Amino acid sequence: MNTANLKWMNARIFVVRDLADAVANFCHEHGSEGLVLEDTSEEQAVITAYFPTENWEAVHADLLRYVVSLRELFPGAPEPRLEVSIIEHENWATLWQDNFQLMNIGETLLIAPPWLVPDSTERHLIIIEPAEAFGTGTHETTRGCLELLEEAVTQLRKTHESFTMLDMGCGSGILAIAGVKLGASDVRAVDNDPVAVESARKNLELNNVGDSVKLACASLRETRESADIVTANLDPMTLMANKDLLASLFRRYLIVSGVPLDQWDQVKNILAHGDIRLEQEIIRSEWGCGLFSK
Repeated sequence: MNTANLKWMNARIFVVRDLADAVANFCHEHGSEGLVLEDTSEEQAVITAYFPTENWEAVHADLLRYVVSLRELFPGAPEPRLEVSIIEHENWATLWQDNFQLMNIGETLLIAPPWLVPDSTERHLIIIEPAEAFGTGTHETTRGCLELLEEAVTQLRKTHESFTMLDMGCGSGILAIAGVKLGASDVRAVDNDPVAVESARKNLELNNVGDSVKLACASLRETRESADIVTANLDPMTLMANKDLLASLFRRYLIVSGVPLDQWDQVKNILAHGDIRLEQEIIRSEWGCGLFSK
């Protein structure tokens, strides 16, 4: 279908930051062909989603019901709201892309959307399709994980010629891709959401690492094989409920993220037990990330 000169619907959903990824996923599953996640304050985020006009009435009704359900589920949070406008743009497909830039992360990583891939770079290039909505590197939790992964690899290489990695709750696959780029000899990535797994598969192909990552749609508790480095960018309840599983799966380093700052002390104290210690933490924009070791 020729999309030039067509009208498109622009939906902006304002929610608390903890709900941003869930709202973006909802929009993606309902046909959004472009997504932008922005933090408007320490507590609030806005998700901008672009929808084709066809079937818009049904999508709009679903969005309204979803926003109302968020108000009912989180009555104490700032009230979510939905704003809708019409876009007439001869190059609509590139309009939402203007919000993205190249991102240098840590000492060696560079994140780029497909339309901004540089001709050359001395950094490890990771190409991520933002329209898939599963971890693009812009959120503080993903950035923290990437920085700590880089540090873990640096430390591990002092004593190991090679290392393996397991990414639990892989989302877009960005951490697994980073593991390959940083030199992991074996990388496995697991997520229980088939939509996320498909998103990861596309990004693995974009980065030409599809044959280097074993990707599986499975629950955390179905994961049995350990690795030198385990990454877990998950919510606090999942991290705490699976502390023993996480402890059994990582041989040298565990990297956790996705923890709001008001729960970070509780999570890190639960995870740091027995012979497990917290080596490094990153606190940024009300989020906590940690590097644990044995």
